[in-house]
Amino acid sequence: MWSSILKLITGQRGVIPLAVMAALLLAALGWIYVQDLRLDAARADAARQIQAERVAHDETRLRLAAAGHEIVRLEAALDLARNSTAAVQESLRQALGREAEAVGAAAARKRILDQMRTRPRAEAETTEVIDDATRNAVVGRINRPL
Repeated sequence: MWSSILKLITGQRGVIPLAVMAALLLAALGWIYVQDLRLDAARADAARQIQAERVAHDETRLRLAAAGHEIVRLEAALDLARNSTAAVQESLRQALGREAEAVGAAAARKRILDQMRTRPRAEAETTEVIDDATRNAVVGRINRPL
């Protein structure tokens, strides 16, 4: 077989083997050209896919950045809500304290009124003064510190 190939290359057989060899060479060159075209098409397709992936990646980065900004905004809102909650809780504690003071003051007034005694008054007391215990209790209540 090698000898026949060698004879084809050296041209010892005539024109027909040379023509066959030229046809085979042209066929090989045509096949190489077609393969090159296929490779170029595959490269172009790969480039389009890479570009599409880059666009998708850029979009994902934008979404990630937006999500990061949203997290910062929500954390600020959460801090504001926590501060507001703390302020409302403190206000409620103060209101409960004032209510307890008011209940205590009302109870003190009730005790004063419950301890009030009536007695027949002397003629001078009916026009001038009230009894000492009630007067002292009222004066003590009025003069208490705020």
